[in-house]
Amino acid sequence: MTKPLSLRASVHNPDGKPGDPAAYAGDDSFAFVRVELRDTEGQTGNGFTGRFLAPQVAHFLNHTLAGTVTDDGPEQIATLAARYNPRAMTGVVTSAFSALEIALIDLQTKRAGVSVAQHLGNQRQAAPVHVTCGFAALATDALVTTCAQEIEAGARGVKVLIGQKGRSPLEDAARLKAVRNAIGPEAELIADANCRMDLDTALVFARAVADLNLAWLEEPVKRNDRHALSKLASENIVPLGAGQMEQSTDRFELLAEAGVNVLQPNAVFAGGIHPALEIARNAAARGLKVSPAGGWDLVNLHWVCGGLQEGAVELHRAQARIARLLRPDGLTLQNGTLSVPDAPGFGFDIDEEAIAACCTYA
Repeated sequence: MTKPLSLRASVHNPDGKPGDPAAYAGDDSFAFVRVELRDTEGQTGNGFTGRFLAPQVAHFLNHTLAGTVTDDGPEQIATLAARYNPRAMTGVVTSAFSALEIALIDLQTKRAGVSVAQHLGNQRQAAPVHVTCGFAALATDALVTTCAQEIEAGARGVKVLIGQKGRSPLEDAARLKAVRNAIGPEAELIADANCRMDLDTALVFARAVADLNLAWLEEPVKRNDRHALSKLASENIVPLGAGQMEQSTDRFELLAEAGVNVLQPNAVFAGGIHPALEIARNAAARGLKVSPAGGWDLVNLHWVCGGLQEGAVELHRAQARIARLLRPDGLTLQNGTLSVPDAPGFGFDIDEEAIAACCTYA
């Protein structure tokens, strides 16, 4: 018999600890929405989405979707979307459904006593890791040291942010060269522009790093403009990656058609776990690589390992302050991989006192 679930959405913005990377995308860099579902037996499921319009996302969940969600599982998302998002809008509504679907899956798998990865097929126990650690605020010497330490600790590769702090593309290229020299030729090196460049600047940068064997150049152009990406891809200088905050399967299809080599769906933005998996499987059918980005490895690790035999995950060092709230014991990087927690659901062990202390909207 279908039973209603109680729903509560809240917004949180945690402070960092000494040594945590600083915010680099505004005061809301670390804000997020938490969705907590509770059934009539007291079992809970938790879901999350990111910072964009977080209070508006929480308001939609609390004042529109509350009272409509039942214990039927994530399958009900399609029915809810048909009612509240009949024209496949992105933004607030898709972010809300992302968090809700994740919470429903967490609840469903906790009841079954299995992890989300096991529920999705348990294709492998661990995934290789790229560590986002090359922050623009670091001087070049510190950047090189930080990246080298991550590789020495076992990461498959490191990601370096570019296009910030007023640096020219040639200055960024020089920083990447210094990192490559420090980490050696085998480690994977990724440059991430976070959609900050125009096409001409991206071309200058790509040509300047053509001999550095980048794993890929991530989201180089503004707005992930598919026409600019297509022109950049046609030069065949460096592989391209994109998609960490895209919110529709159609957009990923367009990115693939534009020549993007690595698609990067993130479940907390893309509509949830099942949409992310659909995007990933469509990418694999095209012969493309998949590597979610934008943080939230605690969520993305499950679908990458549960549903895919290949694909790396991103460990985003700037999100340490969020990860501590959700799983205080953390995930351990061993032999270049992160292993899926074997606890039921996503394996969250939320520090309720700490997460309540950083609540900014409920």
